[in-house]
Amino acid sequence: MIDLLPMPRTALTRKVLALQIEHAYQQLGTSLAVNLVNGLVLVLIFYGDIDGRKLLLWIAAIYAVTLARYALLRRFRDPRLRQQTHETEWGSLFLIGALGSGILWGAAGIALFHPTSQLHQIFLAFALGGMIAGALPLLSALTPAFQLFAIPVSLPIILRLIAEGDRVSLTMAVLFLIFMVAMLVSSSQFSHILRESIELRLKLLSSIEEKQQQAMLARIDSLTGIANRRLFEEALANEWKRAARTRTPLSMAIADIDYFKRYNDHLGHPGGDQCLRKVAESMATAARRPGDLAARIGGEEFAFILPNTQLSDAAAIAERIREDIESLRIPHPTSPTSDCITVSLGVAEILPDETTSTRDLIKAADAALYEAKDRGRNRVMVAGD
Repeated sequence: MIDLLPMPRTALTRKVLALQIEHAYQQLGTSLAVNLVNGLVLVLIFYGDIDGRKLLLWIAAIYAVTLARYALLRRFRDPRLRQQTHETEWGSLFLIGALGSGILWGAAGIALFHPTSQLHQIFLAFALGGMIAGALPLLSALTPAFQLFAIPVSLPIILRLIAEGDRVSLTMAVLFLIFMVAMLVSSSQFSHILRESIELRLKLLSSIEEKQQQAMLARIDSLTGIANRRLFEEALANEWKRAARTRTPLSMAIADIDYFKRYNDHLGHPGGDQCLRKVAESMATAARRPGDLAARIGGEEFAFILPNTQLSDAAAIAERIREDIESLRIPHPTSPTSDCITVSLGVAEILPDETTSTRDLIKAADAALYEAKDRGRNRVMVAGD
């Protein structure tokens, strides 16, 4: 297939072209309806004054091209079919359709031209000019669709009027030529404004997405890929407000890898980093309910926010986390507790109100964690036990 559109060189120009093509096809339905209605009106008005065979042949050609373009529009609207064809090919098909339609409407300037009736000539020129003016906002989205339509429509009627040679016809030809040039200039300006608008919108969206990504990265622990302390504090504040509003309990578990400093000293920082990533991955898997959050809040310290969770259920979740970490069987040659990596966890629950704060919940869970360490580690302790 002949590709009438140059291949964009940059990602931005590719996106701009894709949106221009999409906009053009969005306008195509209206353009096709106008073609059908105006063609029928023209035939009805000229019927009896112009050879009937010419009229039927011309309107049949108009309807055939219009139906073909409508079939193309239906294919474009089908996501599966659309993906099978490159964007520039869709654009080229659109341009070919605009050219075909323009040639047929231009043919009306010769086939439907009444050589002895200036009233018919004026009406035909007016109708063709109206088609060009109406096509300006519909075809200018994709350059050079409007040019491919407007020039073939204009030239035949201009040349036919010039061939008549009388003053009125020559005046009409000059006026139509001026009108055509004005429409081409307007189309160029319209296309330029639309293209700049699309580029500006894409750059704005890209800037917003980049800022959102940066904001997200600022809340993700770079080593483990789970939430960091900042996101943990923001989420805790939000869940605290929600729990206070709905009068539901809010639980927290704080976990600490047992004897991690010895592990790090013995195997080095690369080994320690690998261990942290594996532990974090397991913990993130455990926090799978809506609203649950696993975060790394210190070197080897992790925390879990468990909204709308009773203390007994939070303790059960913490025990499952402890078992999951132990089942990883990460060797720990220097641990006096186990031959593999283990964690200790402290669990606390609170019913938020105006007399309590997030610090109270963190303090209670932290105290339970230290109790677990004091009792030999690799265990879960609940605040208040």
